[in-house]
Amino acid sequence: MNKSNKKIYRSLLTLFSINVVTLAVLIIVASLVTSCESLDQGDPSKLSESSLPKTDADAKALVNAIYASDIELATTYMYLTDLPSETTVSGENPNGGGGMLGLLKWDGTNSYLVRLWSAAYTSIARANDVIERLEDAPAGVSALVASRSIGEAKFLRAYYHYYLVQVWGPVPVITKVGEGNNAVREPETVVYQQIVSDLKDAAELLPEVSEYAATDIGRATRGAANAALAKVYLTWAQVDDDLTDAQRHEYFDLSAQYAQKVIDSGEYQLEEDFYDNWNNKNRNGKESIFAIQFYMGSSTRDGDASGNNHLCHCSFSTGFSVSLPHIAPGPDNELRDSYLEGDQRKAVTIADSLWRPSTNSYFHFYFDNDGDGIKESGFSRFNKYIDHDSPETSASDRAMNRQVIRLAEVYLLLAEAINERDGQPNQEAYDAFNKVRRRAFREDINSNEAQPHDLEAGLDYEGFRNAIIQERSWELTLEQKHLFDLKRWKILVKTIKNSKIAKEYPEYNKQTIDFKHYRYPIPQAQREVNPNLWQNYGYDGSTITVNPYKGRE
Repeated sequence: MNKSNKKIYRSLLTLFSINVVTLAVLIIVASLVTSCESLDQGDPSKLSESSLPKTDADAKALVNAIYASDIELATTYMYLTDLPSETTVSGENPNGGGGMLGLLKWDGTNSYLVRLWSAAYTSIARANDVIERLEDAPAGVSALVASRSIGEAKFLRAYYHYYLVQVWGPVPVITKVGEGNNAVREPETVVYQQIVSDLKDAAELLPEVSEYAATDIGRATRGAANAALAKVYLTWAQVDDDLTDAQRHEYFDLSAQYAQKVIDSGEYQLEEDFYDNWNNKNRNGKESIFAIQFYMGSSTRDGDASGNNHLCHCSFSTGFSVSLPHIAPGPDNELRDSYLEGDQRKAVTIADSLWRPSTNSYFHFYFDNDGDGIKESGFSRFNKYIDHDSPETSASDRAMNRQVIRLAEVYLLLAEAINERDGQPNQEAYDAFNKVRRRAFREDINSNEAQPHDLEAGLDYEGFRNAIIQERSWELTLEQKHLFDLKRWKILVKTIKNSKIAKEYPEYNKQTIDFKHYRYPIPQAQREVNPNLWQNYGYDGSTITVNPYKGRE
């Protein structure tokens, strides 16, 4: 084992508890497997860890391993960002990791928290290794591939750090091989500074999506880096209490600038049919900016030839039955009933019924005891992650991409950033907002004439902000954003407490939402390994006695 790899292993051991032999096997083997069919990995059977990388194919294979963790994290992202909210309930064992998240009863031993911490820092370590190996463009690796690979590694390092800071707040920032020993939790300002630095570098190094070969579709692109910068600058300005007003104004402006870069690039267009963002016949379509690729056989688990996107499994785990699946909209139907008449997003997002090809009829996910056609009880289904071409096998195939960021969100980011920057919307903000609204109602997206569902003009800051909040809930349901949105808007506790499910369905425990839920607890096992990892407010082991979030709402 060379000196570089020894440093990786030592640093990882202090970030998460794992057997050293298992860890060595994990990094060596995982570096040689593809994260999805669409990423060109070369021939992994010919690669040797001790001599990598010698060719362009070697470099690509090393980068693919950074993507690999996301294949295993679909459920984790969904459970941590959707289940605790007012939009979603769990059909899992209430004493299991997922069930506890749905009931807001998590602690530092929750399996999904442990999994995210471990997987994110494993991927960050892999990214650091790739960057250090390729900085001098080793012989046999072309300058173009070396540069692009570093860009991908920096994008993904930022990507994982972003999830970490959203979930836990201050976290260790690891940017070099060997830095993990007794790592400390850095302030959010430091974490965001590193994320922005990595994304700016990635935007310089990465090609546009149109410049990639077909075999490389699914990799990070310049557009993905710029879209991420738009999201990160907006979030940073909203959540970091240490920023000055001048810094916030600057970051809101930068968010708008980067969103506009994505739009002006001409690389992306809104899909006319909202469903085409999840249609397997339209993978990586014109609206998709960055998506995690799940194809049959893309799983890295032994003997698992599925796509392994558990969003598909959990949304439809009970198939064509009225039994509650792992995740479902709550029985309150508050979100479903909030959609405006004629909005195509409603049927794509939530289904009370689903066409079943084997019976040539619709199956209803509800009980109609008196036969009057009115739903009396039961649960709708989240429809985005049910494969309509193969609904009978959708939950087991699990072969649909997970959308991370789409052009529709970039339009909404632009509109929101302008409103936050100026304290009111301007015409540019209305135009961006109405692109999304018009697509929802199949109206002329580019018309210079007002369309029937355009947002009402003349709104003040609060009115436009409330419109953004509502539109994101309609547009981005079950896209692993809602809980983070509630936190950055500083409306987490009051939104969930005031929801219909919290008030009328106490069995789902949503009424227990508290300010401590602005952050998750640091996994207990990590704190035992590294005493520098202080615990967040409200959880066992925390020494923080004053509620740091009370003034947020």
